[in-house]
Amino acid sequence: METIDAQIQSALHQASPEAAMRDVKHAVARELQSLDPKTEIKSTDYFNHTFIPDFVLNWGSGANRSSRDVYLRFSIDAPLIQRDLKSLRDESPAFIAIARSPHESRDPEAISYDYDDCLLSSTSTLESITLEGAQTPVTQMLKASLLQGGKGYLVGPNASVVQQAVSATDSALLRLDESTVATTVQVMHEHLSPAFSSKIERVMQVMWVSQGGSPGEFPGTRDREPSLSAAELSEIIPFLLGLEEVSNSEFWRNLGENLTLQHLQELAHWPKGRNLDLLVNANLDRVRARGAAVDEVQPDLFDDLSSPPHWEVKDNHLHLRHGEVDFKFVDDRRKIAHRTQQALAPRWADIERRLDRYGIEGIEFTSPGSKTRIESSTNEGLRDYANMQALSEALGESARVIAVELRWPDSSHNIEVDFDRSAVESVGSDIGIHVLAYLGLDLLQQASRKKLTLFQRFVTANDQFPWWRNKRGRLEGPTLNTY
Repeated sequence: METIDAQIQSALHQASPEAAMRDVKHAVARELQSLDPKTEIKSTDYFNHTFIPDFVLNWGSGANRSSRDVYLRFSIDAPLIQRDLKSLRDESPAFIAIARSPHESRDPEAISYDYDDCLLSSTSTLESITLEGAQTPVTQMLKASLLQGGKGYLVGPNASVVQQAVSATDSALLRLDESTVATTVQVMHEHLSPAFSSKIERVMQVMWVSQGGSPGEFPGTRDREPSLSAAELSEIIPFLLGLEEVSNSEFWRNLGENLTLQHLQELAHWPKGRNLDLLVNANLDRVRARGAAVDEVQPDLFDDLSSPPHWEVKDNHLHLRHGEVDFKFVDDRRKIAHRTQQALAPRWADIERRLDRYGIEGIEFTSPGSKTRIESSTNEGLRDYANMQALSEALGESARVIAVELRWPDSSHNIEVDFDRSAVESVGSDIGIHVLAYLGLDLLQQASRKKLTLFQRFVTANDQFPWWRNKRGRLEGPTLNTY
């Protein structure tokens, strides 16, 4: 494939000025997209204009949305670039040269120190950095951050230093190479704005710990806590989720030491993706909810109901989708207390065998003209309550189970399964969202053994995380071999 410089030269030598402008901008836009695939690029109707940008780059959405203007220039040599910097600096733009300078001068570099929130670079420089592969999220963050937060004169020797940092950082972190990592940290602070360099440095520290390094030995710029704070998580998570797949489960585990449901809700709207699945599944002992609404959704035309489950965030709520079943997790039971979509409550015989796997603490029946609730008064629960079947028979064929309160095996947690409202709620403190989802599948949906097993494999990342086992290695949750 032709280099970016060759593509630009071919475009510029066309007879039609309009075609030349179009093809140059297409080539540059592809290069920018390669450097950061999550960039939203809007091209203007102008080319090499004095004060109107060639591109407007956007990232994120809502309150987190940011942008940067990009001006294409044939050269970023002084003195013309000094005029541009002086008149356009307010928005911290990027100026990108589309032709190699016939001579190298340090004048632009000296000038850029006075405008250190602006970026001066070239298409050939960006191409060389783009071609560097990535093994960890750090390299992806470094490359993506150059467009969003790059600053200073990034051409010639300076560009080589940045490219070397991008090239060497992955392996340096994997080897716990203090010297090389320290160099990368220094390069970041010189060529990225503080908002980006500090984020990447914190992620590098998480990566360092994921490889077995001591937090105190990480060669950073200042002392840091070993785990990310709540505020840092809110800032860094959207950046990481937007990267290409980061398959290192230990990284997501170390990252999420202080992860809560609220951090995921702050994403507002986030589509399904492997990074989100990895983040949530690696921290299910930390992400807890008060309850979940369980609904059957009408599949879209292209929905594959046999595909694995996935997490997503919609309308500031974390959702789990498993086939046609959708779980919406809430941090306050009042958010699902008045659900209008009611489900058909089952008969006792429909769920009796499934309930045998749990400790039954209470059960509520209904039949025409009457409603009865039985509560356990002993530590043994209602499992051996002799008259329960007789009571069900006395209420008749029309009797239905409205709700049941269960004790999760080998725990002190009670969970209310409300068949009438199709909801699962913790009676006391918040509980793991995987527990709520399991009960919803098992009792509200009466899912098959195959579907329950698929769910367990998904949330444990194929048994990488022992969420269903206690300290003695035994299953915490109910076994699947009872039907």
